[in-house]
Amino acid sequence: MTEPLWVRVGSSSQGRPIEATTIGTTGPRVLLVGGIHGDEPEGGKIINAIAAYLRAWQPHATVRIVRDTNPDGTAASSRQNASGVDLNRNWPAANFRPGGARGAAPLSEPETRALYTEIERFDPDLVVVAHASRRGPFVNYDGPAAGLAAAFAGAAATTDPRWHVVHDMGYPTPGSLGSYVGVDLGIPILTLEFSRGHDPDAAWAAMREGTRAVIEQISLAQ
Repeated sequence: MTEPLWVRVGSSSQGRPIEATTIGTTGPRVLLVGGIHGDEPEGGKIINAIAAYLRAWQPHATVRIVRDTNPDGTAASSRQNASGVDLNRNWPAANFRPGGARGAAPLSEPETRALYTEIERFDPDLVVVAHASRRGPFVNYDGPAAGLAAAFAGAAATTDPRWHVVHDMGYPTPGSLGSYVGVDLGIPILTLEFSRGHDPDAAWAAMREGTRAVIEQISLAQ
């Protein structure tokens, strides 16, 4: 597989690079985020392999991959960034509430500002974000993404039958990326919840099949 070219698109609170690469130039635009919580490294462990796979496949789509939105948190195995802010609660969603781990204001953190700029510049038709949960693996979604969530879970389940769709996380998510992108902007967004400690080979297989399925489905819809 050809190695992707990663370029710096921003910096973390502690100066670590936030990197991205683009694969393809035509078709629907898919933004894939390898991680946003530093204590959920399951997606980040396979993001290089996914990028190389997509570059070799060359799907009828333009895929923008942000490797890790929270490199400081990843280095410290922390959910929050180095300033103690949960980057998945720091978005300018209608349900944002200031204070605590959400930050004083939306986009107060350099990491969320970097990803926000990527979203504005890239204008995606679909966003896919990797997380991990002790309840995983499953796919959560916001916006008009029910069919895409079912496609990902169905394809991933061919490699691991535990994959399924969960529409409601069961708790409020003020200021989340899903609230901002899916609810406020109306862009389909999938939240991939790998199981904590997910074996990298199993996670890679599920990610490969699920990503291929959603790209093929969104390509056919356009």
